Amino acid sequence: MRKVVLKRGILVAIEGIDGAGKTTQTAMLCARLCKNGYSAVSFHEPTDSKWGRKIRELAKNGRHKITAQDEMNLFYQDRIEDVKANINPALKRKNVVIMDRYYFSNIAYQSARGLNPDIIEKENEKIAPKPDLLIILDITPEVALKRIREKRNGIPNHFERMKHLQKVREFFLKQFSGRNCVKIIDGDDLHSEQTIANKIWEIVEPILKEAQEC
Repeated sequence: MRKVVLKRGILVAIEGIDGAGKTTQTAMLCARLCKNGYSAVSFHEPTDSKWGRKIRELAKNGRHKITAQDEMNLFYQDRIEDVKANINPALKRKNVVIMDRYYFSNIAYQSARGLNPDIIEKENEKIAPKPDLLIILDITPEVALKRIREKRNGIPNHFERMKHLQKVREFFLKQFSGRNCVKIIDGDDLHSEQTIANKIWEIVEPILKEAQEC
Protein backbone atom coordinates (compact mmCIF):
# COMPACT_ATOMS: atom_id res chain seq x y z
CA MET A 1 0.00 0.00 0.00
CA ARG A 2 1.23 3.47 -0.91
CA LYS A 3 1.94 5.60 2.12
CA VAL A 4 0.24 8.98 1.90
CA VAL A 5 2.41 11.81 3.18
CA LEU A 6 0.71 14.96 4.36
CA LYS A 7 2.40 18.34 4.56
CA ARG A 8 0.61 19.13 7.81
CA GLY A 9 -1.39 17.39 10.48
CA ILE A 10 -5.18 17.36 10.27
CA LEU A 11 -7.48 17.56 13.27
CA VAL A 12 -11.04 16.23 13.05
CA ALA A 13 -13.46 16.41 15.98
CA ILE A 14 -16.55 14.19 16.09
CA GLU A 15 -19.20 15.52 18.45
CA GLY A 16 -22.82 15.10 19.47
CA ILE A 17 -24.89 14.19 22.49
CA ASP A 18 -24.39 10.90 24.31
CA GLY A 19 -25.49 7.95 22.20
CA ALA A 20 -24.96 9.75 18.88
CA GLY A 21 -22.39 7.21 17.66
CA LYS A 22 -19.21 9.24 18.08
CA THR A 23 -17.03 6.36 19.26
CA THR A 24 -18.23 4.05 16.49
CA GLN A 25 -17.68 6.63 13.76
CA THR A 26 -14.30 7.64 15.16
CA ALA A 27 -13.14 4.03 14.98
CA MET A 28 -14.54 3.53 11.48
CA LEU A 29 -12.92 6.71 10.16
CA CYS A 30 -9.56 5.91 11.73
CA ALA A 31 -9.61 2.39 10.26
CA ARG A 32 -10.53 3.69 6.80
CA LEU A 33 -7.78 6.29 6.88
CA CYS A 34 -5.17 3.69 7.81
CA LYS A 35 -6.48 1.32 5.13
CA ASN A 36 -6.00 4.09 2.56
CA GLY A 37 -2.41 4.75 3.57
CA TYR A 38 -2.81 7.67 5.97
CA SER A 39 -1.16 7.88 9.36
CA ALA A 40 -4.16 8.30 11.63
CA VAL A 41 -4.72 8.20 15.38
CA SER A 42 -7.77 8.75 17.57
CA PHE A 43 -8.13 10.09 21.08
CA HIS A 44 -11.09 10.14 23.44
CA GLU A 45 -11.99 12.80 25.98
CA PRO A 46 -12.20 12.68 28.90
CA THR A 47 -8.88 10.83 29.01
CA ASP A 48 -7.56 8.33 31.55
CA SER A 49 -5.69 11.02 33.48
CA LYS A 50 -6.52 11.79 37.10
CA TRP A 51 -8.78 14.57 35.82
CA GLY A 52 -10.57 12.21 33.46
CA ARG A 53 -11.12 9.70 36.24
CA LYS A 54 -12.73 12.41 38.38
CA ILE A 55 -15.05 13.29 35.50
CA ARG A 56 -16.15 9.68 35.12
CA GLU A 57 -16.82 9.51 38.84
CA LEU A 58 -19.17 12.49 38.43
CA ALA A 59 -20.97 10.72 35.60
CA LYS A 60 -21.42 7.66 37.77
CA ASN A 61 -22.14 9.16 41.19
CA GLY A 62 -23.80 12.49 40.40
CA ARG A 63 -22.94 16.12 39.67
CA HIS A 64 -24.97 17.82 42.41
CA LYS A 65 -21.94 18.34 44.66
CA ILE A 66 -19.91 20.24 42.08
CA THR A 67 -20.57 23.58 40.39
CA ALA A 68 -20.69 23.91 36.61
CA GLN A 69 -17.50 25.98 36.73
CA ASP A 70 -15.62 23.41 38.80
CA GLU A 71 -16.83 20.71 36.44
CA MET A 72 -15.58 22.77 33.52
CA ASN A 73 -12.20 23.15 35.21
CA LEU A 74 -11.82 19.37 35.41
CA PHE A 75 -12.35 19.06 31.66
CA TYR A 76 -9.97 21.98 31.09
CA GLN A 77 -7.15 20.40 33.10
CA ASP A 78 -7.74 17.06 31.42
CA ARG A 79 -7.53 18.71 28.01
CA ILE A 80 -4.28 20.51 28.83
CA GLU A 81 -2.69 17.11 29.45
CA ASP A 82 -4.29 15.58 26.35
CA VAL A 83 -3.04 18.37 24.09
CA LYS A 84 0.47 18.17 25.49
CA ALA A 85 0.81 14.38 25.58
CA ASN A 86 -1.26 13.30 22.58
CA ILE A 87 -2.82 15.85 20.24
CA ASN A 88 0.06 18.24 19.52
CA PRO A 89 2.71 15.49 19.15
CA ALA A 90 0.48 13.63 16.66
CA LEU A 91 -0.15 16.80 14.67
CA LYS A 92 3.58 17.51 14.59
CA ARG A 93 4.07 14.01 13.13
CA LYS A 94 1.62 15.09 10.39
CA ASN A 95 -0.97 12.53 11.42
CA VAL A 96 -4.69 12.75 10.93
CA VAL A 97 -5.98 13.15 14.49
CA ILE A 98 -9.58 12.20 15.21
CA MET A 99 -11.14 13.33 18.46
CA ASP A 100 -13.98 11.34 19.99
CA ARG A 101 -15.29 14.42 21.85
CA TYR A 102 -13.35 17.66 22.16
CA TYR A 103 -13.91 21.06 23.74
CA PHE A 104 -17.16 21.55 21.83
CA SER A 105 -18.74 19.03 24.19
CA ASN A 106 -17.74 21.24 27.10
CA ILE A 107 -19.27 24.25 25.40
CA ALA A 108 -22.57 22.43 24.91
CA TYR A 109 -22.77 20.47 28.16
CA GLN A 110 -21.57 23.15 30.55
CA SER A 111 -23.59 25.85 28.77
CA ALA A 112 -26.62 23.69 29.45
CA ARG A 113 -25.71 24.11 33.13
CA GLY A 114 -25.61 27.89 32.81
CA LEU A 115 -22.07 28.84 31.77
CA ASN A 116 -21.35 31.26 28.93
CA PRO A 117 -20.56 29.28 25.75
CA ASP A 118 -18.43 32.04 24.23
CA ILE A 119 -16.21 32.22 27.31
CA ILE A 120 -15.80 28.43 27.39
CA GLU A 121 -14.78 28.42 23.72
CA LYS A 122 -12.37 31.33 24.14
CA GLU A 123 -10.65 29.75 27.15
CA ASN A 124 -10.29 26.36 25.47
CA GLU A 125 -8.83 27.82 22.30
CA LYS A 126 -6.03 29.28 24.40
CA ILE A 127 -4.79 25.77 25.16
CA ALA A 128 -6.21 23.53 22.43
CA PRO A 129 -5.73 23.64 18.63
CA LYS A 130 -8.79 24.39 16.54
CA PRO A 131 -9.94 21.47 14.38
CA ASP A 132 -9.88 21.54 10.59
CA LEU A 133 -13.28 19.89 10.70
CA LEU A 134 -16.02 19.59 13.32
CA ILE A 135 -18.57 16.87 12.61
CA ILE A 136 -21.73 16.93 14.72
CA LEU A 137 -23.76 13.72 14.72
CA ASP A 138 -27.26 14.97 15.42
CA ILE A 139 -29.85 12.72 17.07
CA THR A 140 -32.82 13.35 19.32
CA PRO A 141 -32.56 12.70 23.08
CA GLU A 142 -35.24 10.01 22.69
CA VAL A 143 -33.08 8.06 20.25
CA ALA A 144 -30.00 8.70 22.38
CA LEU A 145 -31.53 7.27 25.54
CA LYS A 146 -32.96 4.30 23.64
CA ARG A 147 -29.48 3.45 22.33
CA ILE A 148 -27.86 3.93 25.71
CA ARG A 149 -30.28 1.53 27.37
CA GLU A 150 -30.06 -1.07 24.61
CA LYS A 151 -26.35 -1.02 23.80
CA ARG A 152 -24.98 -0.43 27.27
CA ASN A 153 -27.52 -2.67 28.96
CA GLY A 154 -28.01 -0.19 31.77
CA ILE A 155 -29.47 3.09 32.90
CA PRO A 156 -28.14 6.47 31.70
CA ASN A 157 -25.46 8.21 33.76
CA HIS A 158 -25.74 11.68 35.25
CA PHE A 159 -24.75 13.39 31.98
CA GLU A 160 -27.52 11.51 30.19
CA ARG A 161 -30.87 12.91 31.31
CA MET A 162 -33.66 13.77 28.85
CA LYS A 163 -34.05 17.48 29.63
CA HIS A 164 -30.30 17.99 29.89
CA LEU A 165 -29.63 16.20 26.60
CA GLN A 166 -32.27 18.33 24.89
CA LYS A 167 -30.55 21.50 26.09
CA VAL A 168 -27.16 20.15 25.01
CA ARG A 169 -28.46 19.27 21.55
CA GLU A 170 -29.88 22.78 21.19
CA PHE A 171 -26.54 24.31 22.14
CA PHE A 172 -24.68 22.13 19.62
CA LEU A 173 -26.98 23.23 16.82
CA LYS A 174 -27.31 26.88 17.85
CA GLN A 175 -23.69 27.54 18.72
CA PHE A 176 -21.94 25.85 15.79
CA SER A 177 -24.33 25.78 12.82
CA GLY A 178 -23.19 27.88 9.89
CA ARG A 179 -19.46 27.80 10.57
CA ASN A 180 -17.26 26.89 7.62
CA CYS A 181 -15.51 24.03 9.42
CA VAL A 182 -18.74 22.50 10.77
CA LYS A 183 -20.75 19.71 9.16
CA ILE A 184 -23.92 18.39 10.76
CA ILE A 185 -24.92 14.83 9.91
CA ASP A 186 -28.21 13.15 10.75
CA GLY A 187 -27.16 10.26 12.96
CA ASP A 188 -30.64 8.85 13.54
CA ASP A 189 -31.51 5.15 13.28
CA LEU A 190 -32.88 5.71 9.78
CA HIS A 191 -29.27 5.66 8.55
CA SER A 192 -26.92 2.71 8.99
CA GLU A 193 -23.53 3.13 10.62
CA GLN A 194 -21.89 2.48 7.25
CA THR A 195 -24.04 5.09 5.51
CA ILE A 196 -23.01 7.68 8.10
CA ALA A 197 -19.37 6.59 7.79
CA ASN A 198 -19.52 7.10 4.02
CA LYS A 199 -20.94 10.61 4.49
CA ILE A 200 -18.13 11.43 6.89
CA TRP A 201 -15.56 10.14 4.41
CA GLU A 202 -17.00 12.36 1.66
CA ILE A 203 -16.51 15.35 3.93
CA VAL A 204 -13.02 14.40 5.10
CA GLU A 205 -11.55 13.41 1.74
CA PRO A 206 -11.26 16.93 0.25
CA ILE A 207 -9.42 18.11 3.37
CA LEU A 208 -6.98 15.22 2.99
CA LYS A 209 -6.29 16.16 -0.62
CA GLU A 210 -5.81 19.80 0.33
CA ALA A 211 -3.25 18.84 2.96
CA GLN A 212 -1.29 16.91 0.34
CA GLU A 213 -1.24 19.88 -2.02
CA CYS A 214 -0.57 22.78 0.36
